[in-house]
Amino acid sequence: MSKPSIDQVVKRDKKSRAAVIFVHGYSGEGRITWDAMWPRIMQDQKMASWDAWLITYSTRLLPDVLAGIWSADADIDKLALMLSTALTKTELEEYDSIVLVAHSMGGLVVQRALLNNKEIEDKTHAVVLFGTPSGGLEIARKIRFLKRQFRDMDIDGAFISKLRADWTAHFGEKIPFSFLSVAGTNDEFVPGKSSLDPFPTECCAAVAGNHTSMIQPDESDPAACSLVVSCIANTAYSGDQIDSAEIAIERQDFRRVAAELEPRAAQLDNRGLVQLAIALDALGEREKAEKCLTVREDVSSDVLGTLGGRFKRKWLLTGRNRDDAKAAQHYYAKGLEVAVENDNQRQIYYLAINLAFLSLVFDENSKLAKEYATDALAACNTCREEGDDDDWLLATEGEALLILGDYDAAYEKYQAFVNANRDLWRLSSTYLNAQEIASALGKGAVAKAIDEIFPTNKQ
Repeated sequence: MSKPSIDQVVKRDKKSRAAVIFVHGYSGEGRITWDAMWPRIMQDQKMASWDAWLITYSTRLLPDVLAGIWSADADIDKLALMLSTALTKTELEEYDSIVLVAHSMGGLVVQRALLNNKEIEDKTHAVVLFGTPSGGLEIARKIRFLKRQFRDMDIDGAFISKLRADWTAHFGEKIPFSFLSVAGTNDEFVPGKSSLDPFPTECCAAVAGNHTSMIQPDESDPAACSLVVSCIANTAYSGDQIDSAEIAIERQDFRRVAAELEPRAAQLDNRGLVQLAIALDALGEREKAEKCLTVREDVSSDVLGTLGGRFKRKWLLTGRNRDDAKAAQHYYAKGLEVAVENDNQRQIYYLAINLAFLSLVFDENSKLAKEYATDALAACNTCREEGDDDDWLLATEGEALLILGDYDAAYEKYQAFVNANRDLWRLSSTYLNAQEIASALGKGAVAKAIDEIFPTNKQ
């Protein structure tokens, strides 16, 4: 078990007694994970007296069963012990006040370290967690055999059960430091139920983005960085009603969202329209949901696709409710109509491949799935002819070819996607989709071949 590396990125002066410490998540690395966020946080004038450090510990795509007993990654309990040691037995121990900002599994490491070490708890000024599966993950069951760190994230596993019981017994709802748990609105791995439900509503927030992009915000979207600074400075975040609605949606408080947003539907931006439509649809008001999407002429296939993606994500991550899958299909299909009308080839391939996936995996309609897969491939070809070389083209082509039964061609596309991409969450999302398709097709040999391609499953 290797020691974590500690990297100072901001040093104010010798008198500084406070530090912000950034902790990455599964398969991450300090600088790669946080370089888009820490400079923007630390340049805020409210952070003028704070130093900043990045901590990197051992977590890799390589499965433990291949890594060998002596080189396998540590479980989360051991990672928490390493973090505790770093905070109390290195140069970090000189600080009187610390802030811990963590992503994904790193948030579990932070929580366990706080519970295990009173010295750390006493000097902690604030904790901010992004996309942390504090309530565990159902999806971890499918891959828990690969790594101890996946096993620890299992929603019914011993680690999560003990963590939640210990946290409740120790803190209850009176957390002695500023605390914020943040969900990504399009997080394809950690649902809001897992990241938000374990904590009081006033300790929760939501920002735009998926599991990765939520901590790599666009320059035009200051929400994520502002949330961190506000939590540290103990000031109110100046977000608007849309930010509040995101939290309510993740907590499935749909009536509140509808009541707040429906009266001003005509003034909402695309993000607000998506929130309102999600709430109305969940309340059984699909006709109203569709009507709110037609209040402006500029509602695009992208908005409808985003809606479809939100429902698909919910279906995949939280119990596979049929209504969620049906809603996803409905909005993807509506979006595809608009995309075809506007000859938007990028949207066509995105919407068509999602409809192909749901037609096969959810409806078990292989004929319709193949029709959509054919449409997706045609749109991909057009995009390539127009000079588009986005990595998602390769993943889409692989998925479409798999559905069409052209397995060797699919493997080639997936291998090219793996070769071009080292983002864990893109790789994992594509891998899990491919395995869902292989299962729906009843092709064990295909599933095995996919295992051999993806780095989550080979050395």
